[in-house]
Amino acid sequence: MTTAGFTPPRHVTSPITKTPSKGRALRAASSVGNASVAVGKAVCRVCGRLRYELAPAAATFGLTSLSWLHHAAGVSLLEHGVYGLATLAASGLTLAGLKFKSKAATHLGIGGAVMAVDTWIGAWNGPSMPSLITGGVVLIGSYAVYVPWLVKARHERIALQLKAAKTGAMPEGLGVNVTQAGVTGDTKEETALRRGLVALGIPAQDVSQIVFTDTGWHALVTLPAGKNTSAEAVIARQTQLEANMGIVGTLRLSVGAQANHLIVRVQTRDPLAETIPWPGPAITSCAEWLPLGMNPDGTVFGYDPLYNHVLVAGATDNGKSGVLNVILGNLAACKDAALLLVDMKPGAVELGSWSSCARALADTPDKAAALFDYVRREIKERGELMSQWRRETGVPVRKWDPTKHGRPALFIVIDELAELIRRAPELAKELESLKQIARFCAVQFIEATQSPSARVFGDSTDARQQYQVRIGLGVTESVATNLILGAGAHGEGWRLTDLDMPGKLMIASRDKDHQKPMERRGYYPSDADIAATVARYGGVSADGVLIEPSAPVDDPGPRGGGPGGGTPVPVPDAPAARPVLLRAVPTYPDGSRIPDNRLELWEALREAGAEGLTLQEAVAQGIAGHRTSVQGPVSQWVAQGWVDDSGKRGQAKTYVLTATAHIPVPATTTATEEDACPASL
Repeated sequence: MTTAGFTPPRHVTSPITKTPSKGRALRAASSVGNASVAVGKAVCRVCGRLRYELAPAAATFGLTSLSWLHHAAGVSLLEHGVYGLATLAASGLTLAGLKFKSKAATHLGIGGAVMAVDTWIGAWNGPSMPSLITGGVVLIGSYAVYVPWLVKARHERIALQLKAAKTGAMPEGLGVNVTQAGVTGDTKEETALRRGLVALGIPAQDVSQIVFTDTGWHALVTLPAGKNTSAEAVIARQTQLEANMGIVGTLRLSVGAQANHLIVRVQTRDPLAETIPWPGPAITSCAEWLPLGMNPDGTVFGYDPLYNHVLVAGATDNGKSGVLNVILGNLAACKDAALLLVDMKPGAVELGSWSSCARALADTPDKAAALFDYVRREIKERGELMSQWRRETGVPVRKWDPTKHGRPALFIVIDELAELIRRAPELAKELESLKQIARFCAVQFIEATQSPSARVFGDSTDARQQYQVRIGLGVTESVATNLILGAGAHGEGWRLTDLDMPGKLMIASRDKDHQKPMERRGYYPSDADIAATVARYGGVSADGVLIEPSAPVDDPGPRGGGPGGGTPVPVPDAPAARPVLLRAVPTYPDGSRIPDNRLELWEALREAGAEGLTLQEAVAQGIAGHRTSVQGPVSQWVAQGWVDDSGKRGQAKTYVLTATAHIPVPATTTATEEDACPASL
């Protein structure tokens, strides 16, 4: 019982006062725990958010701490040797990277060497001033390199997201996080492609026109606009994209119609493993694109025949004739093209089959020289016509258009160029000259050889520069690749030595699809295909007997028919159809060709007949500037028995052609300019 004013003794603890004391302690402990958890979470959030910024510091601190632990446990002599070897290996990698200009190897070597030195010093000295100084230097150096790279990478990522948003990427086209491009497509192929691009940091805005074929599939990808997100940027990282996609097959990339359009082709089956039959002529005008064969993805490749000289070269039995026959078959079907053939093989076995489709076939050096002479005259006349049209209309005409100007495009096809140059080396410079001036007149050369060498091209790279289209088939040596496709081609990936089947080839031209090395395969025309094409487009009578091409085919349309194909315009200072003399190449009695600088003297002796010619008379006729210029040739002819110098006129010797040297003058043919081609070849 208590009374008023009673106070309990101090040693007695009241339950009323005990509970608040424990509660305060528990609340205090709880507050401290909650604060610790909050601080821990905050630290984790900060570390997570700054994980890239803290990475060098964490790596340096971790390595230094481990090295100190190693020091505490004791470091043996063998372990010191391991640290030293690691340092030397990293330094060696750095030197190798610098020597071979490998940026990745250099950076890896420097980083490895720095880490090895840091840990070695820490393991040797433990927590000491040298170890702390080394760790600080390593930390500062790592941040000096790392921070600029990190800033650049983040700026590029932010710019990429902004560009994607500005160019129409909507939330429904993105993933759960709208800052990351969507990675799901309508098909597994599209999904793999989208994921591969996202892994590159270049998300696709759109993947359209996915087409599946029997050899694989291809698609058109629209990328964000910008240099770092262009199609070229993706192509430069093709190997990484292929690894990211994880697909079965071969990936090929190319630029589309715009800089941010990427064409993706995936080949799952090789269509080049089997012979590809020629489907027959596919064009009717030489202004059209001429198909030659098939790409690895099953699409067709070809080239533009008009205004392009072509070189077809490769070792024997590798398909050169097949490519040449495909070109000939298509051009034979063109109404605005005319063929002139040169084949130095005995019997013209390669091009002889096409003779009825051609204006002329030359199978000897002399006939080839006559054909080239005709080509030069034709180029000159076409140039004069174009000049005349410019003067009369005031409009420059820079290229001959076979569809408008009345005369067809000329295609001079030469098989086995090496044999022609061997038998008539003087024609090498003539060929080079013609190719330099011929294209604007719609005169194109298509030359084939199985023996590419410097001599074939006139011992000069100038001649090879005239080929706008180069088709290389299989060869046995890398030097042949460089002769066909240009210096350094083999090292740049144009490896004709790797072509393992006849008909496989590589084509290089100004076409953007021909700028990079790619293995392709040309069509194979069988003998039956060639015969059927010749029968359809060659000179064939109703009963199937070939008509001899003894007369040239008339040019379609009016001769010299103006820039727009209208009223014919004559060659200046000449009638529209002046007579042209066709004759054989002049030769000596032994069959050798008479050089141009001696032809006038020989003809003067022939015209002099039995009366002969003196040296003074030759000078008076303007054949030479001095008698000594004539003395040399006639003395040689006397020694050969072709000229008799026993006669005299006054005090001067007379030179008379002997009976063996009186070669009849070839029969002349009068023809209009339409028939100026040497059909007698």
